[in-house]
Amino acid sequence: MTTIKKIVNVNMIRIATVVFFVLFVASLTKAQDAAKPEETKPVTGVFNSGVFLENQTTVMLPKKTFEFVINHRFGKLSDKIDALYGIYSPSNIRIGINYGVTDKFQIGLGTTKSNNQQDLNYKVSIFEQSTNNKKPVSVVFFGATYLDARPTATAFDYTNYKYTHRFSFFNELMISRKFCEKFSLQAAATYAHLNIVDQELVPWGNTTIAERIRRNDQFGLSVLAKLNITATIALVGEYDKNFSKLYKQPTDAYPEAKPNFSIGLENATAAHSFQIFISTAESITYQRNMVYNQNSFNSKGLMLGFNITRVFY
Repeated sequence: MTTIKKIVNVNMIRIATVVFFVLFVASLTKAQDAAKPEETKPVTGVFNSGVFLENQTTVMLPKKTFEFVINHRFGKLSDKIDALYGIYSPSNIRIGINYGVTDKFQIGLGTTKSNNQQDLNYKVSIFEQSTNNKKPVSVVFFGATYLDARPTATAFDYTNYKYTHRFSFFNELMISRKFCEKFSLQAAATYAHLNIVDQELVPWGNTTIAERIRRNDQFGLSVLAKLNITATIALVGEYDKNFSKLYKQPTDAYPEAKPNFSIGLENATAAHSFQIFISTAESITYQRNMVYNQNSFNSKGLMLGFNITRVFY
């Protein structure tokens, strides 16, 4: 099994490398489509929403518009018929609102049930894919700060507790391209920072000291794809990989993070998007999915989820 896992991981890294190479080559090519040389309009419909399964996309809100977001994850499908395949199981939910300050800058607020996570996020458009292919890709930066608002007595009950331990951060640089009317692809370099990580008490002379198990800084890759089936319905998929390893050999108590997989359908109009999918990621918050996911894409690790976005112009 270990050999199989190594082969799978190597293949996933190769796939991710190919995706980045394709997008990089696309960014260097000259205009090959039928657009006139003087046209510099941005390409529309790269993705239907700024929210995509367990991630973000390069889609930006127009200036002075609000977006209401609901992210919901049911329990595991492996809970079977007794819990209606996770629908009756304990669930996780996030409610958020975003605002387009300008066409190239937006901010957002959200609250997530799991770990009482409160988030402040922003998105900046660096440039957009253009119809004349002078800008063959869109490049957008997303950043978010999270506050763990759980009670100190239950979540932070240790002697060297500091308020800053409640904070964690997530950032990603996204590159996307609409290759044709039916297919879009995005790759992103992801980075998460946790102010406090898992520690283990180990002997040190006549006493014990705490040693870090996980790294405060985590680096990864995210790949998203959308394939339009009809004018309003699309097949959507996502793969997220964390490349940062533990300081120590993994154990049952402290295993390595597993990749996140999601696949589903999206129904979208000009003002709303509804995505329903199966996923291995249950935390909703990006940095926790990246660092702590332990679900595999099999009958025991999948859950049903949905996202709803509504834009108010």
